[in-house]
Amino acid sequence: MDCEENSACGGAKASSWTPAAMAFLAALWVLFSARISAAQDESRRYIDEGLQMELADRFFDDGDFEGAAREYKRFLFFFPRSLRADESRIKIARSYFRGQKWEEALAACDHLIQKEPPPSIKAEAFFLRGDVLAVKRQYPEARESFRKARESSPGSAIAEEAQFQIARTYLREERYKEAAGEFRKVEPGSRLHARSEALARGLDRISEVPRKSPAAAGMMSAVLPGAGQAYCGEYGRAAVAFLLNGVFIWGMVESFRHGNDAVGGILAVFEAGWYSANILNAVNSAEKYNRRQTREYLEGLEKGSGFSLAPSLQGRTPVIAWRYVF
Repeated sequence: MDCEENSACGGAKASSWTPAAMAFLAALWVLFSARISAAQDESRRYIDEGLQMELADRFFDDGDFEGAAREYKRFLFFFPRSLRADESRIKIARSYFRGQKWEEALAACDHLIQKEPPPSIKAEAFFLRGDVLAVKRQYPEARESFRKARESSPGSAIAEEAQFQIARTYLREERYKEAAGEFRKVEPGSRLHARSEALARGLDRISEVPRKSPAAAGMMSAVLPGAGQAYCGEYGRAAVAFLLNGVFIWGMVESFRHGNDAVGGILAVFEAGWYSANILNAVNSAEKYNRRQTREYLEGLEKGSGFSLAPSLQGRTPVIAWRYVF
């Protein structure tokens, strides 16, 4: 009887705590669920497609191209199936280009091209690839990339610029005839046509640029030290060459005339060196003169056509830099 009563009493006591325990557990569950929901909301608020792209663009605009590339990659990590994924990939390549990380830029372009993006983005990837190769002076490979850019988006603005860049690679190789021919391939309806024609006509006349013959300069200095330098307009060098060789020749002759054969021999050895250097310097002076005249002529063409033929790294896309001349 006592056991039954004790058992009944124990059962009554246990059942009296059950509602309180359940209420406590329910409260804990509500709090825990609220924290999870808040964390999820916080995550959704900060890992957002638009905000992530905006953040990466901000790095790019601030000139932190390494940071921009990192954030564009982060965009691809969180949103690999986004409609803006290809946009992020081309921006990675642009960031490497602007940061002058040529190999990384090439790899980014190649990776994007393999993804078969829309024609406009594919054309830009080929164009950017060509620009990187041109900076690296790999002109044949650059031309091939520019041609593929032109073929990927025919009739577009980037196709016109790609054709211009093809001509420009020939120009940088000093293959002026080929450059003129490529400039003339710019379509008549293109905004680049008039300027391309002006450059082509100018290159047709590049043979009229004043030049000095390196062979003639060398022969003149062989006959009279300094004459070749004077022929190239370097009168200061001409005077130095004439006086230096003249002094050594005079000293050598006087030494032999007075029986100082040892001194005369030493002076003869030195004079042979100065004399040879004088001839080589005259040849170099002629070549330098020709390069300077050609450079000045091309700079005049740039000003007249409104273009700069130097590579431009400004802006988000590598472009031809042009300026209007009034």
